[in-house]
Amino acid sequence: MTTSPLRARAAIFLVALAVIVFELTLIRILALRWWHHLAHMVIGVALLGFGVSGTFLATVRRKVERDVSGWLAYLSLGLACSVPLTALVAERLPLEVAFLAWSLRGELWRIGLLEAALFVPFLVGGCALGVALLDSPERLGGHYAANLVGSGLGAVAAVALMWPLDERGLVAVSAGCAWLAGALLHARDGAARLISIAGTAIATALLIFTLPSEPALSPYKMLAQARLAPGIRTLARARGPLGHIEVVAAPALHYAPGLSLRCTVPIPPHALMILNGDQTSAIYDARERADWAFMDWTTSAAAYALRRRPSVLVIGAGGGADVGLALLHDSPRVVALEMNPQVIALMRGPLASRGGNIYKRPEVEVVAREARGYLAHGRDRFDVIQFPPLDAFGASGAGLLGAQESYLYTVESIEAMLDRLTSDGVLSMTRWAKTPPRDELRLFGMAIEALRHRRLDPSPRLAMIRSWATVTILVSPREFTPAERKALRGFCRSRGFDLCWLSDMRPDEANWFHVLERPYYFDAARALLGTHEANLIRDYLFDISPVTDDRPYFFHSFRWRAWTHIRRQLAGQAPAFLEVGYVLLLAALLQAAVLSVCLIFAPLILRRGGARGMPHAGRWLGYFAAIGVGFMVLEIGFIQRLILYLAHPTYAAAASIAGFLVFAGVGSGTLRAGSSHAGRRASVTAIGLAGLALVYLMGLDRWLAITQGMALPWRMLIALATIAPLGFLMGRLFPLGLDEVERMGPSLVPWAWAVNGSASVIATLATPLVAMRIGFANTMMIAVAAYFLAGLAGRTRSSRAAQAGCGRERFAPGSVEACPSGWGVRGQLASEVREG
Repeated sequence: MTTSPLRARAAIFLVALAVIVFELTLIRILALRWWHHLAHMVIGVALLGFGVSGTFLATVRRKVERDVSGWLAYLSLGLACSVPLTALVAERLPLEVAFLAWSLRGELWRIGLLEAALFVPFLVGGCALGVALLDSPERLGGHYAANLVGSGLGAVAAVALMWPLDERGLVAVSAGCAWLAGALLHARDGAARLISIAGTAIATALLIFTLPSEPALSPYKMLAQARLAPGIRTLARARGPLGHIEVVAAPALHYAPGLSLRCTVPIPPHALMILNGDQTSAIYDARERADWAFMDWTTSAAAYALRRRPSVLVIGAGGGADVGLALLHDSPRVVALEMNPQVIALMRGPLASRGGNIYKRPEVEVVAREARGYLAHGRDRFDVIQFPPLDAFGASGAGLLGAQESYLYTVESIEAMLDRLTSDGVLSMTRWAKTPPRDELRLFGMAIEALRHRRLDPSPRLAMIRSWATVTILVSPREFTPAERKALRGFCRSRGFDLCWLSDMRPDEANWFHVLERPYYFDAARALLGTHEANLIRDYLFDISPVTDDRPYFFHSFRWRAWTHIRRQLAGQAPAFLEVGYVLLLAALLQAAVLSVCLIFAPLILRRGGARGMPHAGRWLGYFAAIGVGFMVLEIGFIQRLILYLAHPTYAAAASIAGFLVFAGVGSGTLRAGSSHAGRRASVTAIGLAGLALVYLMGLDRWLAITQGMALPWRMLIALATIAPLGFLMGRLFPLGLDEVERMGPSLVPWAWAVNGSASVIATLATPLVAMRIGFANTMMIAVAAYFLAGLAGRTRSSRAAQAGCGRERFAPGSVEACPSGWGVRGQLASEVREG
């Protein structure tokens, strides 16, 4: 490369930063337009793009070697153009994932088009970074460091930029960094290349300005439907790493989900606060205590029929409706948890008067904190804990949340809530009602499990009621008294709510108002509390088994073995019970497997040479497959733990990406090309990593729990320090293995890269599906086993004949070995972004 090392490394840094920023931006764009479940598809496509880039460079190596600097410059400029073009396709492609279960063929080809569009910038970016590592050997260390630092800082920068910038601004930052990289390399190379710089700048700018100022929305999202109301107006907007907030109002908009059909109390004027286009809470203009009387006609008010003037903890304050309900019942103290600081800023600022100044009331203490962290480390106890439904009305019913993890809806979370109750306290948990029942019965069973863990008889400590839209479950550390059971019966009769469970209720008390064919809720509750619990959980059409922190997929209840029965019973309505998020993950996995074969292996098969006739080639290819699987499975499992620790997937992704990239770079940077006994060292490192991962698996949760009460910046630093040993060892495995494979023959190197890339892509999409089935602890054991098998494979030494002619000359400038030896780790690490 004729360019100076400083300029080349600046360009590499900018390209790496641009790729990571754009990947996070894409995940955000797709989540806003549709729902979060496309994040795994973005990750898989990104890894596939990097994998194919390695195969592509192996096929055009000789052309690239003639002008490494020129190729890097043109690819950087190409990345600059492809970024806004891809974002534009993602915004305008006529795809509706909500129809996936109903029109699989019609939507799958559109998903394929979307994946093809997403594939382009990651292929171009991967090629650019791969070309940089074709430079002379003495420069590779600095180039590789610039690559990793750019990627690590890109993850942090993307999250930070989500505060001031919208999606178009984030796309502009990513494209601008890529364009600047190309300009740095082309600036002194003549008029023709200056014209290419100017032309790219104009084309990129035009594409960016073509992007809509606001992201497109699925017509089935709440915000899209609200915008159809006559007289709709936007009152406030806010954005940040936790999502987009838009507050809208219109005369025709009325929102009080779960309100009794008998309610005659007027509902105050209100606006809707909508997060990410779908998750909705109302902001009621309730200036007086009596204005909240309508909230007493919801099932959530049942707890106040049992406790007078209670101290209250509200989980997820939102627009303040549940806070207002507590104030209606003269609560002397209300602690409202709201983890999104933008919601707090809006409710205390421009929306304060419209919301009745509820966040400023002297009885109300608003805490900007995630619930699990507050529950684990706070000391206050409460008479009532209100846990309202935090997901969008109808979203979970449509299966749109089927692949989403939640650490609030787990047995451990319910136990933490029970720990924060007074001896006479009541936990009130509300879910949207479904037909047939799913979430409601699962949550009831989880409450049973939490009480049994405390050696308490659950039956007299539980109550369940339902309306046409909601189901509320009440849990108490002590048995409900006869007077309290009488009060609850009166509450239900006066409001037209159905009693589903009390320990002394008769079967004829169930199913009075919102009549079902059978008293399903009562029958299921009795079975879950009796001797037929195991039979009900085993034979029920949907999975209603208790959810734990190890398998935090509360919204995933679909069972394939029940599909035949559902189709026979419901015929054309059966697709309504397919979980879209789950089906999309399966489809993405299948497509990734096919594309890996077509785009990574097929070109290598068509080339002459390969692994035939090489001793131990199969074992070494197995080594690269194992470390690809191990890396992705272990990292995804680790990120899931950090979601609970850092309170949000965005923060967990930023800490994990930055940590794994930087420390893997440190680990790789401590190696010298051509070092002796590479195979033996790879084996020892892999087995050592398997042992360390096993230690993490046994002790990570306890270690993180000790510090979960600390401020977020400190927890981020602790997470990075915890990642460091794993990342260091992971960064050594690929170059050590590649060093040994290079001794066996140059033609095996592209195959090692292809096998590793394909394994990484497939593992990325398969890991959540496996975790839904067996839990993250068992899934992470797969990573431990993969690294152990890699260690066994690495013990196989290449033959002396293959080693005889090998020395440092194989790292001569432009050799085929120079590219993959440094590039492989980059391909394994670069595009690892989670949900978000």
